[in-house]
Amino acid sequence: YGMKRFPKSSEQYRISGRLQFIGSNGPLYSYPDGEASEQSINYFLAERKQQWGNLSDMAREQFYWENPGIPFTSTWEEAKGVPTGGRDEEGKVLPPPDTFLMMLLYPTKIDYLRLGDNFRQIDEWDWGGEDDSVCQWKSKRVNP
Repeated sequence: YGMKRFPKSSEQYRISGRLQFIGSNGPLYSYPDGEASEQSINYFLAERKQQWGNLSDMAREQFYWENPGIPFTSTWEEAKGVPTGGRDEEGKVLPPPDTFLMMLLYPTKIDYLRLGDNFRQIDEWDWGGEDDSVCQWKSKRVNP
């Protein structure tokens, strides 16, 4: 469950759903229930690599530091294993380490609130019953 607020427009979105994590070998579990195809695994891995490359150099470096959350000490010994900018000696971006996971959200419920006029709407994913043949979004306006 996450919330995004837009203060200038006085809007809020509360989104809930299922999460999927993509690691160095593909999905850590498959979604929906069942095995992911080789094509979808390759797609997820390519997207993970692209997201890794889109990070700033400083953000990439954080994934190489050991023991996150412990008190910081500014010693060269601790930082020597951290590749500058997450790049090799030639300046090319290194492949994403195992500590880098890409997270995908499959929304199943969106709760929208517009504070200016107290409009609220809830959109929920309807799985379509037992056979899942008629999956669709269903919307309803509710009191704020």
